[in-house]
Amino acid sequence: MSNVKIVKKGEYLFKEGDKIQSLLLVQQGGVSACVLRPKKSIDLFQVGASQVLGEAALIGAATHPYSAMATTETKVLEVPLDMFKLQADTAPQMVKVIMKSLGDRLKLITSDLRSYRMEKDSAPCPEDQVAKIFGSVFHSANHKGTHDPKDKNKVSIDWTMMKQYAQRVFTESPKRLEQAVSVLVKLKLATFEMGKAPDDPEGPDQIQKVHFSDISAVEAFFEFYQYYYFKGAGKTEILKTDETSINLLSEFILIGEGIQLDRFGVAAIEFTKVIERFKADLGINLNSDHFARLEQKGIFAKRATKSDGTVMLQYELKEFQTTQKIWRILREIEKWNEKGFVDINEEEAKAKKKTEGPCCPACAAAIAPQAKFCSDCGAKITAAA
Repeated sequence: MSNVKIVKKGEYLFKEGDKIQSLLLVQQGGVSACVLRPKKSIDLFQVGASQVLGEAALIGAATHPYSAMATTETKVLEVPLDMFKLQADTAPQMVKVIMKSLGDRLKLITSDLRSYRMEKDSAPCPEDQVAKIFGSVFHSANHKGTHDPKDKNKVSIDWTMMKQYAQRVFTESPKRLEQAVSVLVKLKLATFEMGKAPDDPEGPDQIQKVHFSDISAVEAFFEFYQYYYFKGAGKTEILKTDETSINLLSEFILIGEGIQLDRFGVAAIEFTKVIERFKADLGINLNSDHFARLEQKGIFAKRATKSDGTVMLQYELKEFQTTQKIWRILREIEKWNEKGFVDINEEEAKAKKKTEGPCCPACAAAIAPQAKFCSDCGAKITAAA
């Protein structure tokens, strides 16, 4: 007997290889038909209201050829496969012929689509599209939005206007645009203003406006990404994040925010005090390997010796803060591609102090007692004498 079920955002209605037991009619919400691979969800197509899932059974398949994940809270009507087949068997012969013809065509199209998507990078946010996606967010908001007269970095824009402009000028899909903005909302660089649709006052809340609290961070991100992706000359590793570098940078920022900066915005603190802070806060013995790790990602701190022999560590705090925002967006894009959607409600993991025990001398990650290389950073482990 048919029944209605509610599927929460991010949950799977079924996964590739599961046995087909029913047809699912989407009544409300949206579903992504995708192929799951390690650290990546490859989109095949989107399914919306009044569309059906489980259609592979109509062409004789016993299992689902793809996974189906709800991209928003979704209501589906579940029709047992046996019930549908019973009704189909009583249909006129002409209807059966038409169904078989459509089924064979569907099988061919699905196969071709799957091959194409697998060959092409069809992650929710492909590497070659990141700059375009976030560039369209920035330019749509900056050009069509309203700037706060007291703070030009704050911009508000009507959501419908933003979607239309991004689609018309940048050919950006509304769904991907929403997910990109959701990344910024999750990082508290923007907020959604929710409300009822004028034509559906009794319906669920929908996005009405987007308020950007730091539009310059969006501009800095897409300019950074497009430079290193398209002009980086082999430096695309800068576009990959790692927790150790993020934690190191965050600690430098925390230290810098607690001291008086000079007129150029440079933080200067005794190097011995910096070492003490890293040891106390993160359990890390700060050394030259850590600075080299950051320098490989374009982050530089200068060591200078004063006349009295005191070694000072100097760095531009604003540059570090901007880079931190860029890295946080990069990390959320990686999660977006892994999960297939942006989980706004996920709490950001805080850097944990390293526990006592064997750890890597380069990144302080925990290591196995007999390890020869660090599994986190790849550094060679020298056995203690």
